[in-house]
Amino acid sequence: MSYKVLDILESWRAKSDHLSVSEDASLMIEGCSARELVEEYGSPLYVMSETTLRQNYRQVKTAFDAVWPGTVNVMYAIKSNPNIALRSILSEEGAGGDCFSIGEIEATFRGGANPEKVAVNGSYKSDEVIERSVELGLILNLDAEEEVDNVERVARRLGKVARIAIRLKVLDKKYFKSFRPDCFVTPNFSGFMERSKWGETENAAERIIHKVMASKSMEMVGYHNHLGRASRDPSMWQALQGAFAEMVVSLYQKTGFSPFMVDIGGGWSRERDPESSSGDIRNPHKIEDYAHVVSEVMLRIFRGGKMPLPQLWLEPGRYIVGNSGVFLTRTVLVKQDEELGFTWVNVDSSTNNLLQIDLYDYDYVVLPAEHMQRPITRKADVVGIICVPSVFAEDCPLPDVKAGEIMAILDAGMYAEAKGNQFNSIPRPATILVKAESHCLIRRRETVEDVFSTMIMPERLKPEIV
Repeated sequence: MSYKVLDILESWRAKSDHLSVSEDASLMIEGCSARELVEEYGSPLYVMSETTLRQNYRQVKTAFDAVWPGTVNVMYAIKSNPNIALRSILSEEGAGGDCFSIGEIEATFRGGANPEKVAVNGSYKSDEVIERSVELGLILNLDAEEEVDNVERVARRLGKVARIAIRLKVLDKKYFKSFRPDCFVTPNFSGFMERSKWGETENAAERIIHKVMASKSMEMVGYHNHLGRASRDPSMWQALQGAFAEMVVSLYQKTGFSPFMVDIGGGWSRERDPESSSGDIRNPHKIEDYAHVVSEVMLRIFRGGKMPLPQLWLEPGRYIVGNSGVFLTRTVLVKQDEELGFTWVNVDSSTNNLLQIDLYDYDYVVLPAEHMQRPITRKADVVGIICVPSVFAEDCPLPDVKAGEIMAILDAGMYAEAKGNQFNSIPRPATILVKAESHCLIRRRETVEDVFSTMIMPERLKPEIV
């Protein structure tokens, strides 16, 4: 029996995908036809599934609620996709927020977030960021002892109290001596952690605590720890958060400070995991697996240290939004070289619309979005139109694709809009939101005028118009 396009979709399907194949063998995103969406909104096009977005958030929340005896705050890391409509949906769901700039703070609150559930990160925070955070009552995750005076100065000027957490640098080598990350390219993981700009050592954190607790303009509320997408191995997360919990307990015993919250960051690997850059994007572990090992080790250490149980905060981004997005792009030219034995399927977009391919070698699923009953007959490179290789997929299994057909790339919800650029002066795509059979525009397509809208031509350089 021949292998068909629809078999590829089925083989890579994730639990929360809302993708199906219609009677005429076209890809359906929720109840909307990929072909009809492109005909109405143009190509290329980001398509976001509201149902998948909500389901992913609920899955994370349920997994950690089931194993943590206290309050759990699932914070959406808006850096993964800053679209305000998506933030609004997650605010309806009760999501907190992780912000990294004045722009991300504004996007978070234009999307209706609850300020009591939002934290601000960053190795440096401008006075503008500090001021807005203090005004709104957000938690400032301090990354350096040198930040303390700036925060106190701004808070005193505003006549308000800044809520402070400290980002800790986890360095205990006993937890990492046998760990081999499957994402970070480094033979010396402990050395990488030491050299990283993020976080403070336990001794520095102790000094910060004393400074904050002595101030009338600051209040200590907790700790932060974030590694990001380093590995899908649950034992890595157990090791990392175990070391984190030990530092928290040690600081409690030295200072008497009992945290209101501990923020364990993000980076959780998804069911379909193109971020692994390993060639095998199937992740055998579920979010429940990560929740179990993390909560088990942290609870054991907190209880052993006789420390009151804090709230558990975490910052998933790609886990919530990753497979919520599908990127649709039209085939414009199929080039065959029989002498060299290669075929190139050119599409009307480029990897600057999915920049993680070029930055981190993400391995996306690429497949035709119509005539999906056809058998696979060839392998081809799916390539973009910009003046670099721009390879969406090498040796992609395809049927006899023709110019004009729509291609779909899964998992386009994460770090696509956020990192997309206008290389070769090409305007960026539109984004639409689908829910059941309805759809609407949530980001308009850019024009060439938009590409040049911030540029200013000095009068003396203006060309004469003939």
